[in-house]
Amino acid sequence: MKFVSKILSTAAIAALAAVAGCASAPHAEVDAGKLRAIHTVTVIYPGKTVYTASRVQMPLMLVGGNVLSAAMTGVATRLVNSTVPRQDPHAFDDLVTAKIGDTQLNRRFTDGIEAALRSHGYVVREVDHLERTLPTFSYDEHLDWHAGGPEYRDSDAVLLIRVAPSYDSSGPMSAYTRLIGGQIVMFTGDTHEAVFRQRVHWMKTIDPYTYHFVENIEADLPRAISGLDESMMTQVGLFDESLGDAGR
Repeated sequence: MKFVSKILSTAAIAALAAVAGCASAPHAEVDAGKLRAIHTVTVIYPGKTVYTASRVQMPLMLVGGNVLSAAMTGVATRLVNSTVPRQDPHAFDDLVTAKIGDTQLNRRFTDGIEAALRSHGYVVREVDHLERTLPTFSYDEHLDWHAGGPEYRDSDAVLLIRVAPSYDSSGPMSAYTRLIGGQIVMFTGDTHEAVFRQRVHWMKTIDPYTYHFVENIEADLPRAISGLDESMMTQVGLFDESLGDAGR
């Protein structure tokens, strides 16, 4: 599944950011003038949540002088594009479904996003992600989502939600911790321009939900999943704040 591969590549980005010392929270990119012209929004329900647990195969690097810089330059492309070979991207989600069932996380998350939109004055409707009249969506080499295809006439804009929870490890010596990654993007219905793009990258280096092995996550599965759900739902508040900062 294409989106599952993208979820796994988010782990590579997280590892690279940790090595580079990048800890700043993502800020929404907004075209304020065009955003003010939007009054009706179609929210695309993303479907059932997909949970992942993955370990980035990251080589050990010596920290100091030009060694780290050279190593980062040499492995960056391979690291970011890595989908962690030999890992079944569906195995962890299959386990969650078998042991816990459908957690309804995406349902709760989407409801929160829609409530935030309404509180800022938008008229909101929802469609399934398989709706045939929707634009087509793809992401580029920077993992930014884009829309294309014929004009969408059912509302002024469409909102794409691609946010996923995972447990990720930055390498063979690192523990698994929570990572919430993805994007929430509003595209105009006519030209498919992105007038609002909220990148989501939430993680903690010191986290109460920390596991040394996937087997430890599986043994503590209900609590581990509740930790992911909790951290993902905090992104609704950040989305709400970003809309407020944009003047909505």
